[in-house]
Amino acid sequence: MRISTRARKLFSAAVSAVMAAVLIIPNVPATAATVTVGKTLTTKEGTNAYRGETADLASSGLKTISVYVTVDDVSGSTVNVSYGFGIGLDASPWWIELDHGKFTQTPADPDDTGTSVEIPAGKSTPITVDVSKLNVKYETGQYAGEYEFRNYYCGGGTLTVDKIVPNDTAKPDTPSGPSSTAAKSGAWSLTDNKDGTATIKTTLTGTIDDIGATLTAGEDESNYEDENGASTWEEGMPINSRKLSYKDFGVPASTDDTKVTLESFQFSISSKTNLDTFMYGCGLNVEYMSPADTEYWLSVEENPDTRKGYWYNDHGDDEDGNPTVPEGKLEIEVGKGTRLEDCGKWVEAVWDVPADVQPYATTKDTDTVSIQYWYGDNKEDGYTAVDEVTLEAAACTFTVEKTVPYSGDSKVTVGEKLTQGDDKTNTASLPFADMDAVGENDSLQAVVFSLTCPSEIKKLVFGVTVSDKASEDQYTQMQYAILEAGKTQEICVLIPDSVKADLKYGNLGFGYYYGADANDKLVSSITLNSVRLIYDEAPAVTTTTTVTTTTTTTTTTTTPAPVDALWGDADLSGVVDVSDAVLICRYYAEDEEAVIEAQGKINADVTHDNAISTDDAAKILQAVAKIITMKDLAP
Repeated sequence: MRISTRARKLFSAAVSAVMAAVLIIPNVPATAATVTVGKTLTTKEGTNAYRGETADLASSGLKTISVYVTVDDVSGSTVNVSYGFGIGLDASPWWIELDHGKFTQTPADPDDTGTSVEIPAGKSTPITVDVSKLNVKYETGQYAGEYEFRNYYCGGGTLTVDKIVPNDTAKPDTPSGPSSTAAKSGAWSLTDNKDGTATIKTTLTGTIDDIGATLTAGEDESNYEDENGASTWEEGMPINSRKLSYKDFGVPASTDDTKVTLESFQFSISSKTNLDTFMYGCGLNVEYMSPADTEYWLSVEENPDTRKGYWYNDHGDDEDGNPTVPEGKLEIEVGKGTRLEDCGKWVEAVWDVPADVQPYATTKDTDTVSIQYWYGDNKEDGYTAVDEVTLEAAACTFTVEKTVPYSGDSKVTVGEKLTQGDDKTNTASLPFADMDAVGENDSLQAVVFSLTCPSEIKKLVFGVTVSDKASEDQYTQMQYAILEAGKTQEICVLIPDSVKADLKYGNLGFGYYYGADANDKLVSSITLNSVRLIYDEAPAVTTTTTVTTTTTTTTTTTTPAPVDALWGDADLSGVVDVSDAVLICRYYAEDEEAVIEAQGKINADVTHDNAISTDDAAKILQAVAKIITMKDLAP
């Protein structure tokens, strides 16, 4: 059997890609040892740091470093600690710093870096740093690998480093922080209406990361309005607020059959100096002239022809401490903003959407929420005002309630472990055909994913992928988060009306993208225990055929709906990937074990020349590499 040079090259390249995707080299950690310290750190440069040799902790295999600290001489049961941490590496850049919970190559600078965490006062508490992804330097001697912990702020108390524990297995206490009384993400319910429909309600969180917007106190949005009330503000101009669209959070718009309720928002804010006071307010789009439209009702008194409206906003007190919106002036109670104290350099600002406002809040793609920085100060500098802070990230928790056609649901056991940070093992791909839970012509309405975690997860970020016959890319992906996920969690995701799930050849995917506990320690893995498919059965397609002999007989038959080709899917896995090109190359090379089913042969002919060859494999590889689009595989 002779294989053409071109086929051999394609075959070799495809197999190499497959082998690279499955090759895993295990890492066996060495024995680790606790280092007792007992050193008190000030917040002044020169006496605010403890430095140790990494080899004293372990000779290899470091996953985490837990710095146990005790903060005394503070009022209250908890204290906000702002700290710095750096560690030596075995290759360039040789040293790396932890900044706001993430490692960066930026050199240590107490005025610009640090991570904040709230811990119990008067109790030895671990601050845990995950170093599992770093090429840590374990060398000893003159050029020893080292690590350093720095105390930037501890609420005016005294901070003592008690001990350093590598790969700590002790369960830490959960620090307190800003709380919300609104509905929590992860809650869901299904009510069978007994009329062929069910009402499904699910609460999820959408996130926006890497915002990096500067908020400047005192620079109100109203400072940038022209005589007609239109905004003249441009990016780069100082302003105390930032508007974020619901489209970027992944919040769906309310429709006639879908009710969306905005529950709460969380804003992650950093400061170059410690914030002993942080005051903020929030606002969002609402129905025009509704009771919640504060912008309209507060401006119409001065100008009956006002064009302002569609907006609710918190209103704080004036300089004399009097409310700017007197009680009873409006039909709803207007929020006065929020004041936080002893925040350090990192603030988690929570805003529950007021109950009076929720019924009028709108969620079109262009609608927004706004965070406004009103005031901040630093008592170490004599309560000097802090002019600027940075909005780093935001989260929106929302509830979707929808009534859908409903026939039943089916639970499928999975039992697959998912590991974050590894593209090869962070996603479970479940062929609908293998689950044998729904018919190929049924309608998938929602999916419930059941998870367990080895430790309490404070924030879990996940993605859901559904093979979609209505999409150019042949799949639809959704990404959300669950806050305070805990150790067990059920997550219900509604399938959008625009998605036509391919239940015959398609897949259902669940990806574990990020998970961390209350101390920002990464939770490396979770287990997807099962999925529950909520669906509506398709009606039978009935045809009538008339057969004529000496008498006329009517015969009724039931046939499935026709199935469209999934171009490129030679192995009928429901997705187009490298394995399809591998199968085509083997088939072309007359490999007897390379079998392509009848539908697969139709799918494989992406050059549409009524033959299967390496040209088809080459075109599929181009689509997988995104040199061309999946749509280009179709005729």
